[in-house]
Amino acid sequence: MGSIALFPCSYTNGATIIGELISSLHLKVYTDEMLFSEVSEQFGISAEKLKKNLFGRLPTLNRYLIKKKKIINCLKCSLGAQLRSHPKDRLHYGLHTCLLDSQNDLVLKVLVFDDEESRVTRATQQEGFTEKTARDHVQKHDKKVFDWTNFLFHKEAYDRSLYDFVLDLNHRHPIDIAQDITAVYRITANLKSLFPAYGALPVLENQPNMGEHMSWVG
Repeated sequence: MGSIALFPCSYTNGATIIGELISSLHLKVYTDEMLFSEVSEQFGISAEKLKKNLFGRLPTLNRYLIKKKKIINCLKCSLGAQLRSHPKDRLHYGLHTCLLDSQNDLVLKVLVFDDEESRVTRATQQEGFTEKTARDHVQKHDKKVFDWTNFLFHKEAYDRSLYDFVLDLNHRHPIDIAQDITAVYRITANLKSLFPAYGALPVLENQPNMGEHMSWVG
């Protein structure tokens, strides 16, 4: 197994877990922001406009859905190039992990999950939020990620079938969580010879001509 792909569930001590994984496995982090920056540079459109078209509140008209699929295809093209140049020793973190395939891309897809109440409590402690503000932050994040996975897979974001390894935080120390992920990663890494060679990421229908300027993004 070449890399780890950690899907974001807010206020589950992600920063600590990532830090431990980087330290123990010597991985380099690759984030959504890095991917958006590369796509922006490659296709000449701002990262903010990309995010708006992917995650903003847009009409459900067919032309907007087609535009969204085209942008996802562009993300997959840039991500595919990253995977070819850096096929291992990466810690992918963010919503782009949904675009990765466990076998073809040699990644261990991981979700660290906790229930809403525990995450709200953690947000009040870590950020100094009121309970209402903390709940708003948690629910806003959940809606964003649910909309994303529903568009891609018609599944909720925390559906366990989307991941290779799911851990319930459940008041456990983040270092213990990181150690569990490390152990599973090392086991799968020993089996890497059983996986097929890297193949191109599949694209959604209505694939754009990647050589043209992205004038269709507005």
